[in-house]
Amino acid sequence: MEYITNLIAFIHLKKTKSIKLQVIPNDEQGNFQLQALENAITSNTRLIAITHIPSTAGAALPIVEIGKIARKYGVLYMVDACQTVGQLPIDVKEIGCDILSATGRKYLRAPRGTGFLFVKKNIQDQLDLLLVDGHTAELTSEDNYQIRPDGRRFELFEKSRALILGLRKAIEYALAIAIDRIWQRIQLLAGELRTQLKEIKGINIHDSGTLQYGIVTFSVNGLTSQVIKAKLSERNINVSVGLAKSTLIYMNKNELYDVIRPSVHYYNTIEEINVFCKELTAITEGK
Repeated sequence: MEYITNLIAFIHLKKTKSIKLQVIPNDEQGNFQLQALENAITSNTRLIAITHIPSTAGAALPIVEIGKIARKYGVLYMVDACQTVGQLPIDVKEIGCDILSATGRKYLRAPRGTGFLFVKKNIQDQLDLLLVDGHTAELTSEDNYQIRPDGRRFELFEKSRALILGLRKAIEYALAIAIDRIWQRIQLLAGELRTQLKEIKGINIHDSGTLQYGIVTFSVNGLTSQVIKAKLSERNINVSVGLAKSTLIYMNKNELYDVIRPSVHYYNTIEEINVFCKELTAITEGK
């Protein structure tokens, strides 16, 4: 699974640093092929980079098992957990990752423009900094500088303190509820939504694989995702549309242009799911 920003970054490196990028596809059931990953690793492999859950599918990758393979071969392991932090328990020690990134505005429900980065201290010197300023480094002479020795080397001086306080409050809020409880609730709601969607004629659910989380994606025969979104909005129901460009490899493989994404969170109810599916049925029947 990929995401547009990650893929663009790797393509940029491919163009400028002559790296080789290899994509490991899921199998026909939508499960990640661990053996294929292991077979692809060579002495030249430097990084395993995965997106835990993409923005246009509810299927997840087995991040703990991938971490075991990365450690077995001594390869750096980077996890994009932007769609999962706040949705389910995330433990970097259990995952065994060297780098993990997350955004605040999704399942953490923090302000847009916030996020956090985990980097193992013993590998931080192996990473080139994207930007350097007076916060990430200090001048040691008129023509030299030294990068600060801690994780704040990955920050910049100019940032919104107000947004960071908002992120902190969102994290405190989620922890007060308990991530385990949030995850149990999301599994219940997502499972119920998928069950009801399967009963609606003309609906194609695109989440596959054994691991399925709170992002639910589907399309409707004969109607574009944008039309479905607009018709649901008229009935005071909000959904998102996942575009092909967001996960181009996945979407091209499955011949999809876009998908409808009614992601569920702990504050949703079974009653809301019932109403959603009732109104969606009416739309598909032209009512």
